[in-house]
Amino acid sequence: MNNYYDLTKESLDGVTIIPESFYNCVIKSTTSSDVYVGFLLARSKEGKAVTVCDVDFQRSSQDNKYQPRLIFKRINHMGEVKKVPGESLQQRISFKDGQDGYRTFWTLVSFLYGFSEIIDTGQFNSQYRVATKSSVLDYLGNMEGLEEVVSEVGSDSASLINYLTTLRLLSSYREKVEQFISNGVKETDVQNWLDEDEHQHRQDRCMIFGLEFVNHKREAGLNGNRYDVLTRVGFENQERVLIELKSPGDSMFEIKKITTINDNKSQYSISPPLARAIPQILEYKKDLEEKNGGDSELEKMGEDNPVTVSKCIIIIGADMNDVRWKKNKQALRNSLSAGLEIWTYTDLLNKIDSTIYNLKQRQK
Repeated sequence: MNNYYDLTKESLDGVTIIPESFYNCVIKSTTSSDVYVGFLLARSKEGKAVTVCDVDFQRSSQDNKYQPRLIFKRINHMGEVKKVPGESLQQRISFKDGQDGYRTFWTLVSFLYGFSEIIDTGQFNSQYRVATKSSVLDYLGNMEGLEEVVSEVGSDSASLINYLTTLRLLSSYREKVEQFISNGVKETDVQNWLDEDEHQHRQDRCMIFGLEFVNHKREAGLNGNRYDVLTRVGFENQERVLIELKSPGDSMFEIKKITTINDNKSQYSISPPLARAIPQILEYKKDLEEKNGGDSELEKMGEDNPVTVSKCIIIIGADMNDVRWKKNKQALRNSLSAGLEIWTYTDLLNKIDSTIYNLKQRQK
């Protein structure tokens, strides 16, 4: 029988595809000099019939890739094409069960797709993906500990990919927020990041504010002013939340050193950027809530009914590793009403860390 690579016994780690000449390439063993004409996909229970796939590659002059020519057939143990009763010239390959080789058929598809750089797979690459453990981990940047998750989740590949993709996004967003803090970027840099590629990534990137927030809107106009983010807590809750973004480089406090005859001390006061932000966001809240249903500005924002803002959040600066600073931060928060919160970009990092932790706990 011709030399077929037996997928019922061997893993794909044992073969590769390499160019043999300008016009052709071959399926070759990774551990020996053996070359294969195709793949053995299945055997009948009695072993008298074998399903195989002959694979021949021809170079295309259009894209210079090798086009795989596949012929599926049933042969006997001598390699002869099985005869078919009656006048039919061909035996139909149904791939209905394991004996027909349907599982190994998709293994073969995955193998060929793995060489899409040199093999013409048509439109497969733009419409589909073959997800293997190694390709998923490579896509996710080999995030620590996820190898075990991949092996334990099993066949629920769609759920797995969504889960791992969310973890990957959150990890990359955490790195971005850290960069914002370390570089002390302007507030417009943060806003522009949310708006990149015509808001294509907005819903995902707004996960940095917390998974409880949904349906994020950006920079709609209100009486000539433009808020940063308008969101809501869950789809059932009609109350909205306003988020005002300030620079990670701004400080929550203005700290003045005061020197007296007997002592040196620091005096804390609200920083000018924060002092401006508080009445600014409260004005946005007032403007929103004064609009009646059917108002043209509300309609432009996609809001059909009057809006109630349950909370305003200002995000500014980063935490300082200083006990007194942290006490003043907590004291400021305690002095605010329930409808106004002040976060730092350090708080965003902590929220992302908590979300990643909770997602990993759920998957166990």
